[in-house]
Amino acid sequence: MAGRPAPSVTPAPAGLPPYGRLRDALDRRADWVEALIVLTTVAAAFVVLGFLASYFKDYFHLILIFFLAWLLAFLISPVADWLQRRLTRLPRSIAVVAVIIPVILVGGVAIVWIVTSLAESFLQLAAAIPDLVAHPPSLLTDIQAWLNARGIDVDVVASFESAASGLLTGMADLMVGAFGGALSAVGMLVDAIVVLSLAIFMAIDRESIQRLGLDLTPPEKRDDVLLFRRSVGTAFAGFIRSQLILGALYGVWALLVSLVFGLPFGPATAFLTGLIMAIPIYGPYVSWLPVVLVALFARPDVVVIVAILMLVGWFIDENVLAPLVRAGALQLHPIVVTFAFLLGAQLAGAIGAIVAIPLAAVVQAFVVKYLEAYRSERGWPSPDDTAQAPPPADPPTGVIG
Repeated sequence: MAGRPAPSVTPAPAGLPPYGRLRDALDRRADWVEALIVLTTVAAAFVVLGFLASYFKDYFHLILIFFLAWLLAFLISPVADWLQRRLTRLPRSIAVVAVIIPVILVGGVAIVWIVTSLAESFLQLAAAIPDLVAHPPSLLTDIQAWLNARGIDVDVVASFESAASGLLTGMADLMVGAFGGALSAVGMLVDAIVVLSLAIFMAIDRESIQRLGLDLTPPEKRDDVLLFRRSVGTAFAGFIRSQLILGALYGVWALLVSLVFGLPFGPATAFLTGLIMAIPIYGPYVSWLPVVLVALFARPDVVVIVAILMLVGWFIDENVLAPLVRAGALQLHPIVVTFAFLLGAQLAGAIGAIVAIPLAAVVQAFVVKYLEAYRSERGWPSPDDTAQAPPPADPPTGVIG
């Protein structure tokens, strides 16, 4: 019976061993094999990250102390280097101590001032809440009248009184917890002393530590170590710069809100708002509070609209500007920044979210390096060369005689 001819199959050479046939089959499907290897590597990386996060959870406190010490040493080292360039005979230890002492003094004064101001604000707010509950802002009365005129059965004043009473109860619980946690402050003080001591040693012996790391590294891997060191420095510097920019932007927004509604202490509350916003993870959740508290005491009739505007500015700063600013400072795409933030928070909580974004920049540096080497070995053109290549010419038309 006639039919379509069977497809021709090239027979394997006679006497080809089994491993040779397997290699021949893999060569025919090289692209699929490479894709499978990449997917397997990514899956294994997530498994390893999850294992490391669960394994080092018990050592998280110790890791946090060394990380904060390294970060402090990283921040004070450029200033110490600048002092040594200006004063060439100044020893490294004296330069570091000359930088760290003002940091300790300013930080201590700032902490005392912030704690004292917060305690005073809490006490004033607790004293003002009963009177505020008894005499709600006139804006709530207007909203209630507007709702009643349209037949909407919502008791705004009762809701406000319930929220104010709940706030008063929550503040009382917070104060009790603060006094009850006084003993934990002793442990925090000890941790702070350890962090400062480690930071001083790291900043003084920076060159020795880096040289020891290179001595322990095989010669063929020293370029990777240097790349890692440069990437970490650039990434953390960019992250700190991005946090300061975001804090400054939100501080300007707070100043504008204060000026529009005539709130007192505008520059002070704007500075405090920007400073709190610059604190990673924890700061943004309470950065809107200083302006709202000032409005609550000075002009309670506009506190609702001030709170709404501060929350709108917070949303824009955290969800629109933050990915763009961090992406520009770290040379990362906003999608990568968001993914790294969520992944770090999932694996290691708040500190993981802080560290994940700079580490994403480090990983990107290594991926780009090895991708370029892989492309060079295969002779692949770069994406720019491919985009600029001229299109193939059309075949000539007509009859060739």
